[in-house]
Amino acid sequence: MKLMRDEEIILSEVAMATTFLERLRGYMFYKTPPYEGLVIKPCSSIHTYFMKFDLDVLFLDDNMVVIKKIEGLKRRQMIPPIKSAVYTVESSVGKFAAVDVGDHLTIC
Repeated sequence: MKLMRDEEIILSEVAMATTFLERLRGYMFYKTPPYEGLVIKPCSSIHTYFMKFDLDVLFLDDNMVVIKKIEGLKRRQMIPPIKSAVYTVESSVGKFAAVDVGDHLTIC
């Protein structure tokens, strides 16, 4: 699957985490990301405990509009719930440089 904005590919290889165990595991314990991005649904809050790398994170509402962007999130941090967030997209640092709050994204 791909994460896109209009016709532009933001991430070319994303995995979906929709079950409790998939959402719980996320990127924990991996030395490097096993895929370019991870879309977690439902998700309005994350932590980076047990992570081995820093992240860029997007929080999206139910219409897939970016409502919060965090770049360079360090390990061992916790982000409290983001009001209206339904999706969280995680990726390596630098992947969301061109994405802005208010952008509409799609997964295909």
